[in-house]
Amino acid sequence: MKNLCLRILLFVILFTTGCTKQPAVKEKTIYKTKVVYLPCKQEKPIASLLEEPKKLKAKKKTIVRQKKVAKKKRFTLPKKSVKFFAPKRYIVRENHAMNFMVGYNSDGTPFLYLEGEFGANTYKEFLHYLQNASIDFKEIKINSNGGVLASAMQIGAYVYEHKWKTGVDKEMRCLSACSFVYFAGREKSLQGEAVVGLHRPYLPNVADTPNSIRKTKRGYIGYWNYIHAPKSLYDEMMNVDRDALFILNRENINDYVDVKLY
Repeated sequence: MKNLCLRILLFVILFTTGCTKQPAVKEKTIYKTKVVYLPCKQEKPIASLLEEPKKLKAKKKTIVRQKKVAKKKRFTLPKKSVKFFAPKRYIVRENHAMNFMVGYNSDGTPFLYLEGEFGANTYKEFLHYLQNASIDFKEIKINSNGGVLASAMQIGAYVYEHKWKTGVDKEMRCLSACSFVYFAGREKSLQGEAVVGLHRPYLPNVADTPNSIRKTKRGYIGYWNYIHAPKSLYDEMMNVDRDALFILNRENINDYVDVKLY
């Protein structure tokens, strides 16, 4: 009778667990209680179930998230090679092609001297001159009425990145686009009656409108921030019309930026 009941019990267990073949019956006594152990072939062995978590843990890849280092954002050059100059009434010497020369301070230290108009290729000529010169320049001085602003910005960025000094000697004038180079100097100097003149960049053949003025004010702030020039000076420059100049000389330049006066 007991064997019959045991067979019936096995049949029920096999049916409910989905076993199709009758496995070997094992009997164990646990705490004086007889139990029947039926290892069904469709079930995974208990040992393998215990091993799976270990395998998964071993295969799990450790993802190391590297901290993103913020890159210093460089300015973007204007899409058009805008050429603009100081108004004619402020120009003492007429515009001519940019010349590159070597000058010497009173203490004998050399400087790169630029005189003339910033043209479309002035930056390339600037680099070519530096490559062929046998002098390790650390200072640049400019006498210019302006020109292509993109070239001035490229030279200004070079000056700032290489920690050059900038200066305007004696009666020289650094006007219009030239000021974008001057204010890139890590140290700036002004000698005698020299002046720096600023005004809002413009398109020569396009009339100013409220919309174009707003675009201009937004268009060059990236460069101004890149060279760490004063925001107050940028605001002054952008409020000056194309036919005027905001003149900085030895009397007022130190109100905006630290400059050595000679």
